[in-house]
This record gives sequence, structure tokens and C-alpha cells, in this order.
Amino acid sequence: MTTSEAAEFLLAHDDFLVLTHRRPDGDTIGCAAALTLALREAGKRAFILQNSQFTPRFAPYLQGLVCEAARDADTVVSVDIASAGLLAYGHEELAGRIALALDHHGSNNLPAPNRVVQGDKAACGEIVYDVILAMGLRPTPRIADALYIAVSTDTGCFKYSNTSADTLRTAAALVDCGAKTYPINKVFFDTKSLARLQLEARLTTSVELLAGGLVGVCTLPDSWIAELGVTEDDIDSISGFARSIEGVEIGVMVREVQGGEGKISVRTGERYNASEICRVLGGGGHAAAAGASVPGGIEAAKKAVLDVLRGMGIKL
Repeated sequence: MTTSEAAEFLLAHDDFLVLTHRRPDGDTIGCAAALTLALREAGKRAFILQNSQFTPRFAPYLQGLVCEAARDADTVVSVDIASAGLLAYGHEELAGRIALALDHHGSNNLPAPNRVVQGDKAACGEIVYDVILAMGLRPTPRIADALYIAVSTDTGCFKYSNTSADTLRTAAALVDCGAKTYPINKVFFDTKSLARLQLEARLTTSVELLAGGLVGVCTLPDSWIAELGVTEDDIDSISGFARSIEGVEIGVMVREVQGGEGKISVRTGERYNASEICRVLGGGGHAAAAGASVPGGIEAAKKAVLDVLRGMGIKL
């Protein structure tokens, strides 16, 4: 489906429930907020389904938009969700009710009858912006803020390799629509809690450099999170920690998550494909950033991803 066809679909329907993915980031939250606001501007009834993992950092942008339960909405829309396994905890049963999926993950396999999947986009926010324009709407300042959060967070404030000229044009257009970039950039990219800095110190002393420094592996146990008082907002963007070390082309972060699984996040340079690495483990994502979950906690997940790297011929 094209963005124009998606816009026609949205204008032809009503009573919307918008879904975000588990461990929600700025892209899925920004897209959900922007789309919900736009649908309301178009005279529609629309809400974002509560996600138990929404964090305080995003609360101002979700105010008045969230409903607590999965009511019997007529039209369920997902944003930035690549697979049914990434639906928010407790809402997995909604996979079969998704009528429209908007996503920028080329690996998207949601069982939705209508999908806009554009893997060349740096953020799903670019797609939602195009859909809103195709609906004949100009983003309000609040919509522009939400979409700027979506686009900027998924590009590391436009420094990641996925940033394209179209991404920058979208960001510029959002500024023209009233996006308040300075306070957003300050909160999301230029402020760290003491707990986050203490966590980075531990990761620095514990990181494993393998294959002559080609591979960097960090593990993040729950005990550290509890001891340091780390919040989910503090952990935002921590996945790329090892990749930021000079010489590391494959950065791996493994942490404990809900359900006893080990969550693997992979960040790669241009010579390697993070999505291909994670697809072997049942996950997916983008060429430079991808993830997967493995039963058995940190140790099982670490072994699994290292086995995949060995299978690629990397001597660890």
C-alpha cells in the first residue's frame, strides 16, 4: 500500500486504536502520538493503547491520548512494529486485529491486510508524516513535536548512517510546522542522569573486546539496574555503547528482560549486517541496528549471538 492509499484508508474508517511496540522508543511513541492527533484533527475517534513500558520521559507527548484497555475499536493500526512478537506485553492477541501497519522495517511480517512498509526510511516517523500530508492535513506544533522525536531518536539526532536527505527535509518541514527542537534535543540527546553515567562506567570496565577488537560485547544484568537505580529512560540508546568504541564494527548488548529472556541488540558498521545476524536468532531490524530475544537469560543469549558470529567466520 502507498502512503496515499493509507491516507484514504484512514479517512474512510473511524474509531482507531493505535499500537506501539514493547520496550517503546521515540519512533513508535512519536508516530503513535502524531497519528492519533492527526486522526482527531480529521474528526476521528482515536486513542493509543496503554503500554506498560511507557516511561516518564515521553509522558508529556502522550498526555490525553492513551486509553487503558484494548477496547473494541473498529480500526487497529500499528506503528513501527515489525512482527507480532514485538507487540506490547499483554497485547499479543491483537496481532490478528491489525487493519493497517505502518513501518520502516523491511523485515516486517505482521499479518495485517494493509501495510505501508518502506525499508529505506530512517524512521517510521517519515512515513507517518507523509501519510498525514496525504490526508490533507498540516501538522500542528504538537504533531510536529511528536514526529520530530520519532525522526531524531531513530537517527541518533541525525548522526546515524540511516539519515538521508529526505530525513533532513522531513525534519526541516517539522521545524516549519512548529517543532520545538531545542528542548527535545536537550532532553533526549544532551542530558544524562547520574545513574546512566555510573552504568556507562561499569560497561566501560566490563566490555569484552573480541576478534582483535572487531567485536565488542556488553552484558547488562538486572542487578546493576536495581543497584544503580537505573530507569528505562536511562537505558535508552545504551544498545550502541560497544559500537562507539574505536575499532569495533559489531557492537553487542545483552540484557535481561521480562519473561526470563536475554535481549540481544546488535549495532554494526558498513561491512556487516545487524539484521542478518539477528534474523538467525529469530529477530530482525535494519542493516546497522537490529535485535532478537533468546530464552535462558543473558548467558544463553550471549552464547547464541557469539555462535552466529562464529558461523560467519569471525574468529572470537
